[in-house]
Amino acid sequence: MSDKTLSVWNPVKTDRFLVGAPHYPEHVDESYWERDAERMAKAGFNVVRMAEFAWHILEPKLGTYNFDLFDRAISMLGRHGIDTIMCTPTATPPRWLTAAHPEILRVDGKGRPMSHGSRQHCDTASPVFREHSKRITKAMAEHYRDNPFVVGWQTDNELNTSMPESFSKATLSEFQLFLADKYREIAELNRAWGGDFWATAYDSFDQVVLPIEFGPTFPSPGHVQDYHRFLAFSTARFQHDQVEILREVKSSWFVFHNLGGLRDIDFRGQFSKDLDFVGYDIYPLLYDEFQRLGNHAKVQALHLDICRGFSGNYIVPEQQSGFGSQPGFCTLTPEPGELRRMALSSVAHGADGLMFFRWRPAHFGAEIYWMGIIDHDDIGRHRYEEAMRFATEMTALQPKILGTYVRMDVGIAGSDFDNQEAHKTYPIGLPSPQDDAILVHQHCYDKGIACGFIHPEDDLSRLKLFYVPHWVMWKDEWTAKLEAF
Repeated sequence: MSDKTLSVWNPVKTDRFLVGAPHYPEHVDESYWERDAERMAKAGFNVVRMAEFAWHILEPKLGTYNFDLFDRAISMLGRHGIDTIMCTPTATPPRWLTAAHPEILRVDGKGRPMSHGSRQHCDTASPVFREHSKRITKAMAEHYRDNPFVVGWQTDNELNTSMPESFSKATLSEFQLFLADKYREIAELNRAWGGDFWATAYDSFDQVVLPIEFGPTFPSPGHVQDYHRFLAFSTARFQHDQVEILREVKSSWFVFHNLGGLRDIDFRGQFSKDLDFVGYDIYPLLYDEFQRLGNHAKVQALHLDICRGFSGNYIVPEQQSGFGSQPGFCTLTPEPGELRRMALSSVAHGADGLMFFRWRPAHFGAEIYWMGIIDHDDIGRHRYEEAMRFATEMTALQPKILGTYVRMDVGIAGSDFDNQEAHKTYPIGLPSPQDDAILVHQHCYDKGIACGFIHPEDDLSRLKLFYVPHWVMWKDEWTAKLEAF
């Protein structure tokens, strides 16, 4: 694990503002590729992101690799001055892997294994899945080691967004090992979890079960808290496997992850310290659709300020560019001019790079109506024009933006994994600390007060006001910083 300092005041260490789009050449006939590259170059794009869902193409059967499609796409884009960020494709393992190892599937709280398909159906705690993850990562890294157009990597895709939990046999076994390493003696675990209540004490670590609600009643809050700590540990370990390989193969590559749902990841721990910077996928109209706060600009500011509190400035690997939907929901369509406004808002809240999702829409699949910069009829309309204007503006502004941090007068205590999870173990119908924090953030946003989230162990000296929501856990070492402030 890196010893780098995580701080809200950190800029991304980069010499250019990355601007472009996630690109899926596997979704369109190759006859479109040249025209796509020409239009990207004309728009001022300097990078694309590729291959996060393409494991089945890269390795059509065990040990047989085929990089031809992406080699041609990378070369085509490179000739037009566009670099590529490759992704480890472990969010969508191939069907042959599921068929050979059904034990790697996630299992829900009712004991039902996930079916193959969609994404994130495999359990990141599974030792078998981890070995295959390392194998495909190494094969891709070694293949692209000397490709001058591959400049960096994204690990997986939105880890834990679709389903962070698992109740599989692999998860149980790894959870027991995690607890044995943490507590050493079973008596210590029983003391921490209150084993004398409802006869929940264990005689050994291999007796420990996974915390299932209403089985028949509530598990111990300590049991649930440690389970979510384990999920965060397991996620960080899974990513670390990949990062370690990528850095060994070529240390000059930058490595990041694109955060999505923010569940069961400890952003102040190994997960973020392993990365050069974090990325955050922002869909303002989607989040407003879910939360009904009535102001997607306010929702966007909230999410980005939460993200910046983890480790500082970030990039946006996926910025909403148009109407979005899956079978169960749809968003509003950004008005003309809104694509650019949303992108500029991301920069104002700390983005040192931004990619519009996506270059062109897919003609099939669960996101067939998720629009891109180019429309279904292959015509670039106002979204393309707005993306071009934004790219031109960022190229001009990058000397003034890069290396800076976001001013913050009011800091809200945040970014602490234990406090994020602790409320969930025993909510009793009360607002969470984050619910409390959101009210303060909304007030500051409405009044034009520079506000954000910051961890108590961070540098508080630049703040005028520090607000701590009703956290249920507090470390003694934070008190000195609070008193000094």
